[in-house]
Amino acid sequence: MCGRSAILPCTALAGPRQERGITVRIGIHQHVFSKKLSAENLDLMDRIRGYGFDSMDVNVRVLDLATARLIRKRAESLGMRLMGGGSLPKDKELVSGEPDKRREAIEYMKGLVRNVHELGSDFYGGIIYAPFSRFTGRPPSEEEMERSAEGLREVARYARELGIRVGLEPANRYEAYLVNTIGGGLKLADRIGEPNVGILYDTFHTSIEEKSMYGAITAAGKRLYHVHVSANDRGIPGTGQVHWDEVFRGIRDTGYDGSITIEGFVDASADVASGACIWRKFAESPEQMAGEGFAFISSMLEKYGLHRDAGTGTR
Repeated sequence: MCGRSAILPCTALAGPRQERGITVRIGIHQHVFSKKLSAENLDLMDRIRGYGFDSMDVNVRVLDLATARLIRKRAESLGMRLMGGGSLPKDKELVSGEPDKRREAIEYMKGLVRNVHELGSDFYGGIIYAPFSRFTGRPPSEEEMERSAEGLREVARYARELGIRVGLEPANRYEAYLVNTIGGGLKLADRIGEPNVGILYDTFHTSIEEKSMYGAITAAGKRLYHVHVSANDRGIPGTGQVHWDEVFRGIRDTGYDGSITIEGFVDASADVASGACIWRKFAESPEQMAGEGFAFISSMLEKYGLHRDAGTGTR
């Protein structure tokens, strides 16, 4: 880390390195299989690794520190990397005009960052710039943008002390109103002004909001910290109307060397399903989502000359 504990070098916080850009990991989000990881279902991680996945996104909103340590130990034994995710719930009002409410949201996120640290991960991201799926009926105001930046600046500085990068996930207009595009995410990152703040790119959101998926990825450039993939309906990657060649060409051309993670939804059972308006099935089973998604990503890596980093542990 860059800072007091020095787990990661400062250069790691600046973004992916071009010379490693052709090596990526294939990952999957835990919610494809389960809302919550616990001591009782850790064998799920063995199944995920058995499919070939090199990394797993963990929902840190439904995680305690003791369980985080158990997950980290199992991941280390499997040689699997972990990534932390957790969007702001509706009652954590980071952009509120009331200082006490903003403080509550900041401390909440710092707690999530602590969970990420206990996982042994160096990434935390999501829809974290304003409450997920909460709207005012108006475009974002200058005051809201500044409150978001101010709060995230404090969170990012705390994360940096723990060697953690922070990824802003631009979301579609039906789930967020503060940041809908990669360009908007980059402007907010600039406003925050911390070197460990970048972008979490999601093919579902960008298929709605961006004119060019390739252009959005390349605009993020070295500040592309994490990638989520699913179809335009949040189904299995490789299906639907996403411009997949633009996505993987962009990944190649930016030199991105992180995880390409399946964040599809099988059905309405996921933790964020109601906020994401998931009302029907998008795959017959988690196994179908994982197996077909992994095969598709693997085929696209081969097509674009990208290689897999099979993983050696949580960091």
